[in-house]
Amino acid sequence: MKRIIYAIRRFYTSLGLVEQSQVVASTAVVVAMLTIITAHFGTSQSLGWLDFISIVTVGVIGFVSVFFTVKYGRQLEEQRRELLALNTIAESVNHSVELNYVMHSALLKVMELMRADFGWIYLLENDHPVLKHQSGTAAKFFSSDVPVNNEAMAWVRQPSLYRLADLRIEQYLSHECRGIGVKAVGSIPLERQGTLAGMLIIASKEEKSFVQGKIALLQAFGNQVSVALHNASLFEQVKLSERRYADLYEHSPDMYHSVDRRGIIVNCNLTESEVLGIRKEDIIGRPLLKLYPESQQEHVRSNLEKLFEQGEELKDVEEQVQKHGGTLIDVSVNSSIVYDTEGKPSLARMVLRDITEKKKMEAKILQAQKIDSIGNLAGGVAHDFNNILTSILGSASIMRRKLKDDPRWMKYVDLIETSSRRGAAVTRQLLTFARKTNPHVRLVDMNSLIDQTLRLFEATTTKAIAIKSVPSSEAVVVMGDEGQLQQALLNLCLNARDAMPSGGTLSIRCGPVFLNERQAKQFAEGKMGDYVMVSVADTGAGIPKGILHRIFEPFFTTKEPTKGTGLGLSVVHGVVRSHNGYINVDSEINTGTIFTIYLPRISGREPLKCEEHRSKESVGGNERLLLIEDEASVSAVGVDILRDLGYYVEEASDGREAMEKLASTQPPFDLVILDINMPRMDGRTTIEFIKHQHSGLKVLVCSGYSEAMVGEGKFVELIDGFIQKPYESEDLALKVRSLLDGRPE
Repeated sequence: MKRIIYAIRRFYTSLGLVEQSQVVASTAVVVAMLTIITAHFGTSQSLGWLDFISIVTVGVIGFVSVFFTVKYGRQLEEQRRELLALNTIAESVNHSVELNYVMHSALLKVMELMRADFGWIYLLENDHPVLKHQSGTAAKFFSSDVPVNNEAMAWVRQPSLYRLADLRIEQYLSHECRGIGVKAVGSIPLERQGTLAGMLIIASKEEKSFVQGKIALLQAFGNQVSVALHNASLFEQVKLSERRYADLYEHSPDMYHSVDRRGIIVNCNLTESEVLGIRKEDIIGRPLLKLYPESQQEHVRSNLEKLFEQGEELKDVEEQVQKHGGTLIDVSVNSSIVYDTEGKPSLARMVLRDITEKKKMEAKILQAQKIDSIGNLAGGVAHDFNNILTSILGSASIMRRKLKDDPRWMKYVDLIETSSRRGAAVTRQLLTFARKTNPHVRLVDMNSLIDQTLRLFEATTTKAIAIKSVPSSEAVVVMGDEGQLQQALLNLCLNARDAMPSGGTLSIRCGPVFLNERQAKQFAEGKMGDYVMVSVADTGAGIPKGILHRIFEPFFTTKEPTKGTGLGLSVVHGVVRSHNGYINVDSEINTGTIFTIYLPRISGREPLKCEEHRSKESVGGNERLLLIEDEASVSAVGVDILRDLGYYVEEASDGREAMEKLASTQPPFDLVILDINMPRMDGRTTIEFIKHQHSGLKVLVCSGYSEAMVGEGKFVELIDGFIQKPYESEDLALKVRSLLDGRPE
């Protein structure tokens, strides 16, 4: 009896509210019918046809009403349960927009509502399903990586229920999935903006767990999950975008910070923290002025007032900020203003770009331009000075020949020549600094050159200075002018000597080095490659940092007026740059100074042996010469020297006069001697005219500039010879005779 009552109670509680109410109503109809029948029998009244028809009618009507009420009540209850299930799914998947949580919750809820044993969520990547979540088993559903655009995979595009025996399912089911006893499968497509984005698959061990009537419910589940996945995907994209922006902000090559109206930093990026060497926590919340030295704070305060009071943004404003430890760096500041709801500036966003290296490079370029400008001036001065020395030295040469039998006057001639040669040496230094000398380029062994230079230096220095030389163990050959390079090294040695008046140590080291891209960038126009490094170090007083940037300026010196010309280091700089090299200096007060030279290294070639100098011979002749010179004193001396040698000489003061003489003089001239820098018609135009109108006439250029400056491009092919002012009579005689005889110079 108890079992019957328990079964009735279990059946009743399993019914919905509508079904339960209909059972009560049906019971009432039955009770009413039994009551009528019992009343008739209890009163001993017979049951007439009319009564019987009434009882039957009540029963039929009651049964029909209960039947249809229960039938439609079940449908309504089923719809209520489905709506409740959809609401449960919606609440579950919309509880969060985190993608992994949404997929996990959706899978568990669908499995629970469909009474499934296993579940998988696959998302498409390049049209291939990729497993993202699974529940109830560790086995994968699909046996292989199959593209969903395959016709055999069309079943995943529609919500459907299948038995394991279905071939569409069986051929893709993994071996592991078969082993867990899957009998029925349900597939729910997941879409994103009308396109298949994945699928939710459920499975059961019972073959009849899923009924076809549930397909519409699966479709509804799929729609809810698809919307949730789409929202979660959009949220993931937003988060990814935020992470990328945050990463870009934090690790930007520029420094960023925001400042409020009080001048307090409210945030900054990681780059600013790393560059300044200060923790972000120590930057945020502190006044902006604390990042600047005291000398800059008033300027920064004024800029903040312009930002917040006048609404003027900063554009490429150059300032200096202070790193941890006090080191200053140059920055370029740009800003933008954030306005509040009332349209007033509330926040200033600032971008600080480190331009320290740029400023250093600009300073080097300005220094190079300054030296180049002074070099051009020095070259012009040297040219004019060479003209003066030419007339002096030439006059002295003539006087020597005329007075060679009178020793009383010869000492004065010697004095004039010696002084003129010293002046010529000064002009050579000026031209070397200006990089307008005539380089005699050849292969030079730097070990040998250093050895020769130290021999010369030892003869001019005291024993109080110890000399240490560390030559290279490898061949160190450069392409250059041996005389200029030796002059540069000697100047460095003399500079070191003067820095050690009480004695000390001079060290010279030489060796091959390779400058990488980073090392080469420390020099203006630096290029990576193989170089020969020569360092000259002393233990002298050192160079103050305040003047270190000026030491290569011409005529700049800290020595007494009688002890220095200010050209020594300028010449060194000019020589090094003319050889496509670089020079660097490091100095500390009371410790010493190191000059380091880098010259391009030549590998696999040996230097040539020096040629013996040819003897100078004052040999004349009787040929006809035309001397074109605008300086009267130089012209007079040159004419006298050449006439003393037996030549017939005519002179012209410029190119136009020379053209007239060339056209009217017979017989023609054998040689033309001219300067390049002349009025009315310059030397270049004159030479081009001569070679065009008198192609067989030879031309000797005599200039206060060097052959390097005179002979450029195709123009050098028009010149037959060159002699630089100031010259001595023997030099001019040898050069003229060589050209007339057709001998090589």
